[in-house]
Amino acid sequence: MKRIAAFLLAAVVLCGAASAQSGRVPLTRLSLGEIGGWIALDLELGGQRGRWLIDTGASRNLVSPALARRLGLQQGSTVIADTVLGQVRGGEVKLPALRLGGFERPAQSALAIELATLIGAASEGIDGVLGVPFLDGVQLDLDLRDWVATFGRSEPSDCSTGSSAVPLTRHRTLPVITLAVGEPAVLQAYVLDTGNPAALVRVVASSPDAATPGLAVPGGHRLTLLPQATIGMQKRTDVPVLRVAAPALVKSFEGRLHGLAGTAFIDGARWRLDLAHDQLCVEAGSVATPGGFGLALERFGGELRLSTILAGGPAAQAGLREGDVVTRWPGGDTGRPLAELWASVQGRDEIVVGVGQPVREVTLRRALFAPPAVP
Repeated sequence: MKRIAAFLLAAVVLCGAASAQSGRVPLTRLSLGEIGGWIALDLELGGQRGRWLIDTGASRNLVSPALARRLGLQQGSTVIADTVLGQVRGGEVKLPALRLGGFERPAQSALAIELATLIGAASEGIDGVLGVPFLDGVQLDLDLRDWVATFGRSEPSDCSTGSSAVPLTRHRTLPVITLAVGEPAVLQAYVLDTGNPAALVRVVASSPDAATPGLAVPGGHRLTLLPQATIGMQKRTDVPVLRVAAPALVKSFEGRLHGLAGTAFIDGARWRLDLAHDQLCVEAGSVATPGGFGLALERFGGELRLSTILAGGPAAQAGLREGDVVTRWPGGDTGRPLAELWASVQGRDEIVVGVGQPVREVTLRRALFAPPAVP
C-alpha cells in the first residue's frame, strides 16, 4: 500500500508540474509601423478563446468592454491610471481563470476600458491586456527571435546557458532596467514596457521647440537614433529614440526614470522575466535595429493613404507625398486591416509600393535616416 500511495503521490506531483507550464505558446507581432509592435497571443478566459497582448508596462490587466459584456462581468468602482497618452479610466471586473495551454492563472482582476484609446487601430480583435498583476508570480520565457513564449510558476532558477541576470528593480509595480547608453556610457533607467511598440521613448515634461534636436514626427514628437545601448552582455545598435512630452508621467517617475524601453528594443533576442524574484535574464550578443521606409498609413474615406512621410527617409527621397492614395502594397489587397498590411512587410528590407491612378510604382529600401541622439 505504501508503494501504491507513493506512486499516486508522485503522479500527482508530476501532473501538477505539467499543469504549471504552458508549453510553447506562439506569439504574433501586431504592428502599425515599420519596426517593433505589440506582442499578441491567444488564451482562454471563461471558456472563450481570444487574443490578448503582453504588456510589462501596464500596472493593471485590461479587458475590452465587449468581452466584459459577453462574459457577464459586473463592473465595480472606476479606477484612473496614468499612461503616456494621458489618464485613462475604467470599471474594475473580476476575471475567471486565464488559461494558456497547461498553465492557469486564477483570481485576477482587470479594468474594462476601450482599448482603442490606448493602441488605436491595433485594438481590432484584441480582447484584453496581460499586465503586471498577471505577470507577477509568473516565470515568462520570451523568445523574440522565434516569437514563442513559455509561461510557468515563478520559482528560483539560474539563467540558461548564453544568458545572464541583470539588475531588475521596480518603480511602484513596474519593472525597471538600467541601460548603458552611448560612448562613453551613461547609465539610464527605463521602464521595461512591451505595451510600447517602439524602441526607447524618452519622456520629458515640455513640448519640443525649434531648437529641440531630432526629426519631427506626428504628435509633436522628435525622433533620433542612438548608436548603441547595452543591457548586461547584450549590445543594441541603431536604436530609435522617440522624445515624447508627457508631464504626468514625468511627475510619476519622480526623477528616477528616463522613459520606456519597448518591444522594438528587446526584439530579436531571448529573455526571461520573473518579477517575483526580480530577475531578468538577458541573452548575450549584438542586435541591430532595422531601418525604416519613412512612411505611415491611414484609412480615409475607404481609401488607404500615406498619412506621414518622414523628411530624409526612403519614401520622401522616392517622391512620395502625404495624402497619396496607396493602390498597391506588398501582399496584395490594400483593403486589409492596417496591422495585416504592416505584417506583410516585416522582415523585408525592400518593398514595392504603388500610388495613384494610373499606378506609379516605387521601390523603397530600409534605411537609417534620423539624426543622432544625445545620451
